Amino acid sequence: MVFTVMFRDFKRHYHKVRDVVDKLADKDPFKLQVKFDGTNLQAEYKSPDNEDTVRFVVLMRRFLNPLDSLYYRKVWMFLQEKFADEISVETVKHIESVIENLNTGRLSININGENMTAEKIYQILSDGNYFNQNENAQKYLRSLANLPIVGPLFWHQFHEYTLEGYTLVYILFDIISQVEKSARYQTLHSSATPQTAQCIYCLTKIAVFSSEEHIFPESLGNDELILPKGYVCDKCNNGILARLDNALIKFEPVGMLQVQFVPYTKEGKLPKANFQNITMERTSPTNIHIKAKDKTGQIKNKKHLGDDWYSFSIQMKGKKFNPIMISRSLYKIALGIVALSQGHEQACNQKYDLARDFILKGKGFPNNLIIQTKCNPHPQVRVAYNDLPEGTPFVIDIYGLVFLLNLETGPVLELNDVINHCPFAEKSG
Repeated sequence: MVFTVMFRDFKRHYHKVRDVVDKLADKDPFKLQVKFDGTNLQAEYKSPDNEDTVRFVVLMRRFLNPLDSLYYRKVWMFLQEKFADEISVETVKHIESVIENLNTGRLSININGENMTAEKIYQILSDGNYFNQNENAQKYLRSLANLPIVGPLFWHQFHEYTLEGYTLVYILFDIISQVEKSARYQTLHSSATPQTAQCIYCLTKIAVFSSEEHIFPESLGNDELILPKGYVCDKCNNGILARLDNALIKFEPVGMLQVQFVPYTKEGKLPKANFQNITMERTSPTNIHIKAKDKTGQIKNKKHLGDDWYSFSIQMKGKKFNPIMISRSLYKIALGIVALSQGHEQACNQKYDLARDFILKGKGFPNNLIIQTKCNPHPQVRVAYNDLPEGTPFVIDIYGLVFLLNLETGPVLELNDVINHCPFAEKSG
């Protein structure tokens, strides 16, 4: 059900934000100082500890980005549409007042006759500096560079909008918590869970089913592909499946792509990858810091391409590739996708029993994993599969790193002209 997914994701993400807000509460406050000596007007703006401030802004982006499924207006409209009877008139008026104050801001800024609201400033800085490199937004910001105090005022308004956004999210969190106690919600929610709990991996029905299961590791930015309670037992979820997720995340090519494309980890921190000869760390939404541990990790063949763009090469050293562990982690993902798209009963089909043994116990599986050796990075995780009369072939694309597998023993995947031109290239059994 759409509403259960939205509420679940909203609450889970809220807790990540709240953790960093608690840390910011112990830091120096956000502070704007404006001075005028009768001739010159000056402004200075200071924010708390940079790392926690960046984490806060990055995490809040989901609630403040109009394109995100958790954008506060979408959530508020959904609540009013589906659960209007559970929300009092006074609460509606209060929320609308908070939203109006959020968008307007506490400061009145007028530039060349245009009223610059807090929401408008937030979007301009987000598009032109903080999250994206939009050319029009950057051009507009450059046109303001010579205006006194505009820079400090804009950054103050940017962070103030984010802080006020958190206040609104806090209120929406309380409303969602109240709605979830209503009879209407309980009736709708019960229809979204399997009538009989059974683990799709070990097939047990006699176990504790208290947690949801992230089909892809949460640390890879997966906030949507999640199985509800009743699909995976706690023993599998917290045991072997967690170890397989960790193996996939620690796989060096995946770790590198995580730093490049994932805005934050499961813990709500900026991602970092540690290899034998280099470390890669995201320090802001548009900045990655690469540090060499020895001469082999130093940047080579650096070329200036113009407009602050450079090309370079770097050699990354990692641990020995373990194809069995990576294969098991990918088969775990594939079976989870079957459950999500076709239902609980289909995922428990006996035709996947050998795949289950491979996932849980590492028993030999008579098929192949085909891996693309040349990666064209992109900011998405994608899955495609077919449930055929014979075989359940999958293509799993993790930020451009592509894997091909069959969740059944036949037909056996082999390299051929079609696959070679995909371009898949390397096979491991």
